[in-house]
Amino acid sequence: MLGQYVGQLSDIIRLCGDTDGILIVDKNGIIVYQNLSTSDYWKKDETMGRHILDLYPELTEETSTILRALRTGEATYNVRQEIVNSRGERVLLDSNTVPLLVDGQVECVVDYAKFYRIDRRVVRGSKEEGLADLDDIITQDPAMLALKRRVRDIARTDSAVLIYGETGTGKELVAESLHSESRRSGRPFVAQNCAAIPANLLESIFFGTERGSYTGAVDRKGLFELADGGTLFLDEINSMDISLQVKLLKALEEKKVRHLGGQRDIPFDVRIVSAVNEEPLELIRHKRMRSDLYYRLGVIRLNLPPLRERTQDIPLLVRYFIDKYDRELDRHIEGISDPALQILTQYPWPGNIRELQNVIEGAFSCGDTDKLTVESIMASVSELMDCRPADMRPLSSPLELPSLGDGFSLTRELERYEREMLRKAMAQSSSLSQAARLLGLSRQALKYKLQKYDL
Repeated sequence: MLGQYVGQLSDIIRLCGDTDGILIVDKNGIIVYQNLSTSDYWKKDETMGRHILDLYPELTEETSTILRALRTGEATYNVRQEIVNSRGERVLLDSNTVPLLVDGQVECVVDYAKFYRIDRRVVRGSKEEGLADLDDIITQDPAMLALKRRVRDIARTDSAVLIYGETGTGKELVAESLHSESRRSGRPFVAQNCAAIPANLLESIFFGTERGSYTGAVDRKGLFELADGGTLFLDEINSMDISLQVKLLKALEEKKVRHLGGQRDIPFDVRIVSAVNEEPLELIRHKRMRSDLYYRLGVIRLNLPPLRERTQDIPLLVRYFIDKYDRELDRHIEGISDPALQILTQYPWPGNIRELQNVIEGAFSCGDTDKLTVESIMASVSELMDCRPADMRPLSSPLELPSLGDGFSLTRELERYEREMLRKAMAQSSSLSQAARLLGLSRQALKYKLQKYDL
């Protein structure tokens, strides 16, 4: 009896050497066992006793390697899958799926997976595993070409890198390229947006936890352990609480961490790449970032120019995004009309490349022509109306002024106008610094005016 299982078990054991997660599913597709090294992904109480399609509702009987193995009794190996889970996270993984047969019938299926990307967090890093490299930075702008050359040079070192750029300029793309070009490229690349996690949870995510350290705590690795040997990318680090910045600095200087509730120090070997979306010296001046942490993280500093300063790249990027959505949406858009492209090159792009990408994607849903037109672009972002060529704009009416007479107050009318301009700048901006630049004010002056008008 034992002999018939030895071959099956040896196949399973052979696959255990390099894996990020193990699931065992019974013959009804119900999860009966889980062991994930990526413990911040699925917790046991979220998976045990649930059907595999509850976790991955986009899968079917045909596309799920687990359900296919249950039906056919055949194993599959190294199947690359990009699937969306029930939380809306896009997951890139390789799965090895082995059915266990009892008397010729499938009794259960064991699935071993290597996770490459979980939403924005990259678990294993290389070009083949979903990471960007320098070829993915599309540009003909001299400043950006110089930055690409510098990235290639500094990728050879292990020095900490701080990237400054407005929201949407491609900071994560640069961070991934740094990893892909480095000697650490075969090791994990872990990305964490510090603004996306509540302050009371961020410390446990950074340093890990020990079971029993607080109510509901489980044994969980922190970011430094998950990224050990590779690169840890900390995005929007300026949003981190000052008290946590002190602990982060201590961990970086000692190159070891201790779990919350733990008793032992855990050494790590990680290259730190961080990013801020506001001027670093302004952050220090307003005590939102410690100067000692800034100098520790910014051994090498990279500044990404906003899209409005590299307008010659807009036609290249438009072509790239058209090709991208042609493939993804199964459309056949040949290009963009000259008037529509002229509008795009004149718009100031407060949201930078990310906003441009969203505009192109939105334009694909408008109209059925073989080119993107002014109308499809306008339907995507109404603010583009102001960037139309003069001969395409309706005749503007004179500025409507309030009538002068009893009760008129020039001070009140100027304040009303100033309040509306402040609202408009804040609506177009992702940060105070960006809004201040649009208005030609200092950040401090803008904060004063916002307080003055209770905005």
